[in-house]
Amino acid sequence: MQKKGINSLAALTAAAASLPAYGEATPTDEVFAYRNTQYQEADAPRARTFTPVTERYSIDVHQFRYARPLAGDWYINSEFQYETMSGASPMQTYENAEGKSVLLMSGASIEETRYDLKVAPKKYIQGAYNGQIDGTLGGLFALSLENDYRSLALGGDGSLELFDKHTTLFASVSASLDELSPSDAWISADRQRADGRSKRSLSLYEGVSQVIDKNRVIKAGIGYTRLTGYLSDPYKFEDRRPGQRDQLTLDAQYRQFIPFWDGAAAHADYRYYSDNWGIRSHTLTLRWAQMFNMAPFSLEVIPMTRYYRQTSADFYSLEQAPPDDQYNSSDYRLASYGAFSFGAEVKAIYRQWTVSLDWQQYYSSENFAIVQTSSDETPALVDYTVLSIGIQYKH
Repeated sequence: MQKKGINSLAALTAAAASLPAYGEATPTDEVFAYRNTQYQEADAPRARTFTPVTERYSIDVHQFRYARPLAGDWYINSEFQYETMSGASPMQTYENAEGKSVLLMSGASIEETRYDLKVAPKKYIQGAYNGQIDGTLGGLFALSLENDYRSLALGGDGSLELFDKHTTLFASVSASLDELSPSDAWISADRQRADGRSKRSLSLYEGVSQVIDKNRVIKAGIGYTRLTGYLSDPYKFEDRRPGQRDQLTLDAQYRQFIPFWDGAAAHADYRYYSDNWGIRSHTLTLRWAQMFNMAPFSLEVIPMTRYYRQTSADFYSLEQAPPDDQYNSSDYRLASYGAFSFGAEVKAIYRQWTVSLDWQQYYSSENFAIVQTSSDETPALVDYTVLSIGIQYKH
């Protein structure tokens, strides 16, 4: 189903990817891990909702991870995720005769289950070709299944360490194929048109990280993704999108170690996004990672804050009955808006055990865009809370 699952909101709620490790060596630990995540959206505003249903998505995610070393400097990481979702979905936002934005929700609560499987082997290369080559080569297989959506993805990645391992070049490529089979296709012509259709993606990423000194590391990267096929949302009314989407990302990360208390690090991440649908976005994330050593325990506390803003797609519209021969969508994810989020993660470590608790709160509004704000109201914009608890064992 083309709806917001816990994976699709990761760009705003999950922690940013770590910088490549300095002098990365083959991991030797066998890892068992489990995490439960609760995602809860705030209700839609009743005063702007045409239908009486205002309840939005609630998602319960169970994640299992197993990783272990293999022969010949290989290491394999595997993850299985079981996700259940319930709640109502925005189907259309339109401007009524009084000039106010009205939200039309699905009339009944949606109940979905999704299964995700990922397997990622990686080869760690140390001193190959007479000590000239250090780096990694990895692969990825991912499969996602739900009652109305199937996705298969394959990928590969690699890294190369240079200049006494102070500089790391890395690159990745992935491709995916998604097949649609909308539930209750008889309800609308849009669902019938989408039934049996597919969506394809090809993603490339290249980056470099640089150790400045023992306290500072920087990283920069560029990514490109092309999506083709059926990109409209069959569960929304009057949703007709182009069959191709080209996405460009630029990102930069900075890490600064600070000898405060038992050790701390300041994190600053920036990401720019642009696509040929007219959307431009900026994301700035700040974190502080603070260590506390309380032998035999250690504690890591990581507060964070993030700001996000984007412009609207060229074909975003609140017209209730637009012409059939033009692109159109009232999906709030294609609107002009801004968002603030904040939260904290706490990790307690005892020998081979790690217990973590992560909480994040997200608020969005068309007024949070600050600059280039839109006069269109977007009552479908969502606020949500994410609470996650996990446990990990290494040996």
